[in-house]
Amino acid sequence: MVEERIGDIELAPLARSRSFWVLMRDAVVFGVVLALGGLVFLAIVEGGDFWGEPADDGWWGGHWWWVAVTTGAGLAVGVLRHVLKMPAHVPGLTEELAEERVEPRSVPATVTVSAVSLVGGASLGPEAALGSLGGGVGTWVAERRDDVDEDLRKATTLTGISGAFGGLLASPFLAAMLVIELARPHRRRMLHALFGSLAAASVGFAVFYPIAGATFLGIYDVPDYEYKNWHLLAGVGLGLVAAVAAIVLAVMTAVVKWLLTPLDGRTILRPTIGGAAFGLVAVVVPLTLFTGSHQLDTVVESGATLGAGFLLVVVLAKMVTFAVSIGSGFIGGPFFPMLFAGGTLGYAVHLMFPELPLALAFSCVFAALPGAIVAAPFTLVLLAALMMELGPLQTAPIGLAVLTSYIAITGSGVLVEMAERRGRRAEQRTGQPTGT
Repeated sequence: MVEERIGDIELAPLARSRSFWVLMRDAVVFGVVLALGGLVFLAIVEGGDFWGEPADDGWWGGHWWWVAVTTGAGLAVGVLRHVLKMPAHVPGLTEELAEERVEPRSVPATVTVSAVSLVGGASLGPEAALGSLGGGVGTWVAERRDDVDEDLRKATTLTGISGAFGGLLASPFLAAMLVIELARPHRRRMLHALFGSLAAASVGFAVFYPIAGATFLGIYDVPDYEYKNWHLLAGVGLGLVAAVAAIVLAVMTAVVKWLLTPLDGRTILRPTIGGAAFGLVAVVVPLTLFTGSHQLDTVVESGATLGAGFLLVVVLAKMVTFAVSIGSGFIGGPFFPMLFAGGTLGYAVHLMFPELPLALAFSCVFAALPGAIVAAPFTLVLLAALMMELGPLQTAPIGLAVLTSYIAITGSGVLVEMAERRGRRAEQRTGQPTGT
């Protein structure tokens, strides 16, 4: 490859390579096609939640007939999984990003079952289906070419995922950043993946936004606050709060998985029971239904009226319904439910400690709860700041909160140790290694 120099800096002329322009062409096509596909999928999900309007946002605000709907959704998920011969374990978004490949043949089933799951009220997000759609298209296009090497194929897959996410978050830059942070592509393909992802996400956003009029994540109207130095220490404390919540979520997920173990192999019965379970929870605590995006708007608008105690119950109930949804065979992503739980917990902390500005507590825990588990700090900090229209100074506490929660949980190995203990217990029960 011909190299150029600017002073002491060597430059590889990336934009002159044929592979770069092939990827840019694909990025434009992906952005248009996947934005339209995302619009259809999100329209189905958004339009399908018409039945979930509660009588009241507080205690027992749901309707008993909701249980019939969620149970029916679970039955439909089970039947679809059986008919479509889906495996017991469907790779999630983080797994697909880590592998930088999505099996194209799995996409129709994943998208279909995810749509039914989300319309049926499961506490999951749309990112799993959109990521599968974008990654499947990217992988399919790349693997049909004989002259594409492994690096370009993987970069094309990541470009497809970014194109599908272009209209999902508050900014196309965030969509590309999320993909790059989670995938962590090798340096050989980093620039291809970075420029391809940014181009696809930008084109996708340009198509998505004028039609939809908004991104899937709305802007949460929390009052701005004047930054003070002690807010940095508050950010550390709020990060620890988020870390504790992450441990609670992990424990609940493990307990629900253990409770559902007798239903292993019961493809239809397992999600049917799961749907009935989270439907019953929603009757008592209606804010636990669906992705949590619009429900978080309700928390922002009515949190003071609902009270700190009830909001803490909502957070715990949301964790339960998420664990039941993901453990019983519904398909969706964990990102949106964790953002909801984080924002709601942050609001509750503000109510318990009014000296903490609402925007400070809300934004820090909003980003730090998923940040304890997902290694995407830059995306989460900017997502919180952009969605709440905070200034640059206010991002500093958010960054410390995310860093603190990640070090406390993932960096310290707490979750790894918990997973290893679950694995050892499973081996003791079955007498077989967990990998078999």
